[in-house]
Amino acid sequence: MSRREENKQLNRKKIIATARKIISTQGMDKLSMRYLADKAVVSSRTPYNLFESKTDILVAIVFDAVKPLQIPPVNTSTQLSLEQLIQLPKLVESFCTTEHDFYRDILWGIMSSDDKLSRDRASVAIADIIAPLVINATEKKECSIKISVDVLIAHLVTQFLAIIGMWGASQLELDNAIANIQLGWTNTLLPYSTRKSKAWLTQAQLDYGHILEKTLAT
Repeated sequence: MSRREENKQLNRKKIIATARKIISTQGMDKLSMRYLADKAVVSSRTPYNLFESKTDILVAIVFDAVKPLQIPPVNTSTQLSLEQLIQLPKLVESFCTTEHDFYRDILWGIMSSDDKLSRDRASVAIADIIAPLVINATEKKECSIKISVDVLIAHLVTQFLAIIGMWGASQLELDNAIANIQLGWTNTLLPYSTRKSKAWLTQAQLDYGHILEKTLAT
């Protein structure tokens, strides 16, 4: 790596770390590119050179934080790929719970932004996580081939963003949002289930329905 690239990466890390600190200690409204450059002790042009927008920095904060997360491997003898897929929102819940208010504010900042390019980048990243599991489920004949894999992935991503966005807007508690996503995904997948997955998805529909009832009752 060249010295220029090293400096670029160093400044990127510095900006992300500084943005996290500003949001955590002073709130989202305090974050601006000029203030960020000042606090990160970099040129006023540096944030603009490394990021498309303030929203792009918010997306980078989330991406950098989730990189160390590992999706547990499927136990092929006892677990369906669809089962692992529907458990993904619980991984999101565990991650967000560590800094609940911080990540809720970050998410709302992304979802409410008019920066479509950065929002689309976040959607693509979610699709990239979901896609291998959906493809694997189809290859293992857990899903019917009657629906396009790309259409199914897009539907799951849309459901995820719509519901998790309600948490970001403080319209749902986090556990309620996660239960809604899991039930929504189960309902979406069930019509395309095969003999191999139908029993599990049918039971999952009942289980997540009960979980959702409990979250609404508390």
